[in-house]
Amino acid sequence: MSISVEQIRQVINVVNNYPGRITNSYGHPGGLLDLLDSDKPMLIVGDLHGAIDNLKAIVAHEDNAERLKRGEIYLVIIGDGVHNDQTGQMKEMDSSLLVLEEVYQLILTYGENVIYIRGNHDTFEPRLAKSAVQQGLEFQKHLDATRGNEYVEATSDFFESLPLLILAENAVITHAGPVRNGATRQEIIDVEDNPDYYRQLIWNRLHEFRGTPSLKEYGESDIRKMNKKLGMAEDSLFIVGHNPMWQTGNKSGIWRDIIGIKNHIIIYTNIPTKGPYLYIDKGVVTEKYAITSDAEDAYGWRRY
Repeated sequence: MSISVEQIRQVINVVNNYPGRITNSYGHPGGLLDLLDSDKPMLIVGDLHGAIDNLKAIVAHEDNAERLKRGEIYLVIIGDGVHNDQTGQMKEMDSSLLVLEEVYQLILTYGENVIYIRGNHDTFEPRLAKSAVQQGLEFQKHLDATRGNEYVEATSDFFESLPLLILAENAVITHAGPVRNGATRQEIIDVEDNPDYYRQLIWNRLHEFRGTPSLKEYGESDIRKMNKKLGMAEDSLFIVGHNPMWQTGNKSGIWRDIIGIKNHIIIYTNIPTKGPYLYIDKGVVTEKYAITSDAEDAYGWRRY
């Protein structure tokens, strides 16, 4: 059974009233969630890109579903739930719809305990393209054909409603990376006034070994400056998705202290992975995997 437009409006209301969501200078829900005073553990899920099996497995893993029901933990999805990123499958949109509606259902079921922050793929923007496939536009067309124009408009409003950054105990969580040279709490709250900062939080990538960084890249100093300007310890955990580091040889979907940056974690939970997620309690991170089988999934992809 599909999600109704009215249910999407209910989801948006939950998102706009997430705990710790501070209103901006216009009275709108701002870009920041301040959960520093919360003692709830968090489950952090990386970019799913259509990995519906992974999402369901993570919720069902161990006692996660029961703890969500009791309001004892947060499930945090750090953007890019949609758009299959596997070679030859980038026009495939059925899995994106499955993930989108599962996210809607999770928020309807568990309310504010399910937090979704915006990634660069959470859009219908025609300029969003991967391997020359305009995935944002393709998904819009798919939703229009299968659910109708009102559903498309409501989903666009959902994307626009999403926060961009979470402050938690000893952790900063966003989709892509820090603003270069950092940004203050108020600047993140008022991010709708700053399209460049908005873009950086959902698009920036880690500068690796390619000489002078481009304006789309960040480095260790940017993380430290970001933490400091946010009022966090400079060595706080900085957790992102967006930029999988398959080239390192690590195929797990979790990369810690990547290229020597202490306390920097990249997590990716896409189709071939075994449902990796992070469990964070009192600033301590545990890596978990919700899928133990090596069998192929429904799309024929063998998990790493």
